[in-house]
Amino acid sequence: MTSDAQVFVRGDGRRLSVLPGFRERVLGGRRSVTPRDGWSDDEYGASADRKLARFARLRAEFEGRTGPLEDARVLEMGCGDGINCLLLAHAGAGFVQGVDLAPALLEDSDRGERARRLADVVLTRAGFGGDHEAALAQLPVDVRKMDVTALDLPDASFDLAWSRSVLEHVMPVGRALAEGLRVVRPGGLLHHRIDPFYGIRGCHKRGVVDIPWAHARLDLEDFRRFVAETEGEDSATQRHTRLRTLNQLCTQAWHAVVVAGEVELLDWTPVRSEQADEVLAELPGLTDDLLDGLSEDDLVYSELKVWLRRTPDSP
Repeated sequence: MTSDAQVFVRGDGRRLSVLPGFRERVLGGRRSVTPRDGWSDDEYGASADRKLARFARLRAEFEGRTGPLEDARVLEMGCGDGINCLLLAHAGAGFVQGVDLAPALLEDSDRGERARRLADVVLTRAGFGGDHEAALAQLPVDVRKMDVTALDLPDASFDLAWSRSVLEHVMPVGRALAEGLRVVRPGGLLHHRIDPFYGIRGCHKRGVVDIPWAHARLDLEDFRRFVAETEGEDSATQRHTRLRTLNQLCTQAWHAVVVAGEVELLDWTPVRSEQADEVLAELPGLTDDLLDGLSEDDLVYSELKVWLRRTPDSP
């Protein structure tokens, strides 16, 4: 930092404005659906309602592509808390497999306990008539700990494989995409929703700081230095490590990765962020400082929605 606390000097000498409160502004506009320690019954109920509303939209999108869910075999890659798996099975899917490196529903921890409590509220409001244990025992659903880059599942065993906010975390991502393709039958569908790294929130919470789009304007060492100077070494190490776990792909690179292999691209929809457009309008010179290979288009998308079909004649 310079003596002017509102400016950070990059390694190449470029001066970037620091906007106190920017991180809070970016992160404060979205309510979490992931339970926090100390949540009240009302907070669990509000989260459950948001989960159910998201699921209703997801189900409508699935059925718009696949037709009725009945008898469909569905794989969720990176199922997180497993709640969508339970809801898909309750909605009539023939079989639902959820896999994750750390499925919260099965975890013996405070995090796991909170996930199970939320699952029970969701199931009650969905009209299931039982808790998560009953759902796992009675519904055609299985949740397992498994690496999406090495699926212990048979070839061509699912009608649909999907993921949400997962692929940006997975390395090597090409291997995960290939595994999803392998376990879907010829003619079956794949659906991925990706949070691209260079979006306003795409680097996730640890990467958002008070330099707008720092993750698109600072290399990792400059980023680490800025956080060390403003938050201390421990925070710098945590944030730097977190960014290194994410796939730092621009929009065009994601497109190239997801269409590799024996697939037909059915739909590619970059979802534009109103918040990103608003901030860019306020800071017209910001794109002059982007890292090499990036453009304004990489900054404005909050999600990439992809639908693929495994080619019917693929082996």
